[in-house]
Amino acid sequence: MKRTIRVLHLFDSTIGWDQRLALEQLLARLPAERYEQRLVSLGSLSGEAARIDAPVRVVPRRLGWDVLFAPALRQLVRHLEADIVHTWSRRATGVAVSTGQVRVPIVASVFDSALADAYAKRFRAGGRAASIAAICATELVRRRLVERGVHPDDAVLVRPGLDFATINRTAKSDLRARLGLGREMAVMLASQPATRGGGQFSAFWATAVRSFLEPNACLVLPGCSREVSRLRRLAGALQQPEVLILPGDGYRYEELIAVADAMLLPAVTETSVTAIAWAMAAGVPIIASVTRATTELLTHNHNAFLIKPDAPRRLAMRFADAIGKRRQWSKQTEIARCQAYDMFSLHRCIAQTQRVYENVLDARPLSDGI
Repeated sequence: MKRTIRVLHLFDSTIGWDQRLALEQLLARLPAERYEQRLVSLGSLSGEAARIDAPVRVVPRRLGWDVLFAPALRQLVRHLEADIVHTWSRRATGVAVSTGQVRVPIVASVFDSALADAYAKRFRAGGRAASIAAICATELVRRRLVERGVHPDDAVLVRPGLDFATINRTAKSDLRARLGLGREMAVMLASQPATRGGGQFSAFWATAVRSFLEPNACLVLPGCSREVSRLRRLAGALQQPEVLILPGDGYRYEELIAVADAMLLPAVTETSVTAIAWAMAAGVPIIASVTRATTELLTHNHNAFLIKPDAPRRLAMRFADAIGKRRQWSKQTEIARCQAYDMFSLHRCIAQTQRVYENVLDARPLSDGI
């Protein structure tokens, strides 16, 4: 009989909605008779970390130095008799590596290719003897980690899993009405979190420009951040506050996708691949700027409408024009939906993560069986 594997999930308040969602899927779907899962947060719970509906142990922050988390974490790993520490943020990975004396394998889930440098430094700090493995959400993430010194055998591609039942249930719910969005409105959704490089500024301008031709056009801008506050002030200064819908942290991003009429991703840096995957599965037209992350999944006029990056206002004008054509894209959205079923199977994601755990513990090649 196989023994129980004890997994300690380690994160902090910087995790995004995509990391929180992937963690929740493991909590719900890993077989309880085989896996014992415990959650530990570095510092107080806030943001997406506070949304996790499960008991969480909090390691208090001391003097503002991450390295001071290590002794408490080392003691906790021993107390819980953890077999694996699964980290969900850059900070958590660094703290886990610094525990040093506890020879417990570390599995790090990496979603953002822009953080490849930071993760690679933490991997190199631990060395190969420390048994650190990366679960990469995209091939781009994996490639960048390898380019920055992570051994190819220590990084494996496991694409995010989608819960199509959640998408269908949300699409049939009254969420759109609760947000004050009538059926006649053209609802655009921006990515989360809102940042200067995330393209939400261009998404706002595109929707504002389009609203002159389509008065009911609006942009849903989820979450709370400095960029959200900046865009709210801008909308007020332009006397177009009705263009922005600001749900704050009151709704989950994966729910908002299911009630949108189009997703706008005019990012100049890399964007959330999980958001793209959920939009594909929900049959929501995707209008995106060309980045390495978007082109790994999207092809112009095949399953999305792609626009070359440009200055924010010129980019916004091109997006505004594309918004008006979104109803012509039924073929593209159907192709995208079919691809999502094939590429982002939740069952396969869970099974592959289990395989990673077993490979790490049995000292097999990380990609064996994946």
